Amino acid sequence: MTVQEACAYLKMPVSTFYYKIKKDNIPVIKQGKHLYIYRDELDKWLEASRKTSVPLTYEEENEAMYASHRRKPNPKNW
Repeated sequence: MTVQEACAYLKMPVSTFYYKIKKDNIPVIKQGKHLYIYRDELDKWLEASRKTSVPLTYEEENEAMYASHRRKPNPKNW
């Protein structure tokens, strides 16, 4: 698979793809000037980089949202 095909498969810009290769995040094989990319390795990389494999329940999503939500202070109460 070429770099352009891999970017289309991952729905990622080419510059981001090269950046992730440089940081050793995306599995590629480099021989000389050529990059060899295998679809099954990309699939494994996607599965490994997934944050949670179990979907969150409605209550867990609400807790996460409320925990990260910050209210702005009301200047009238100062």
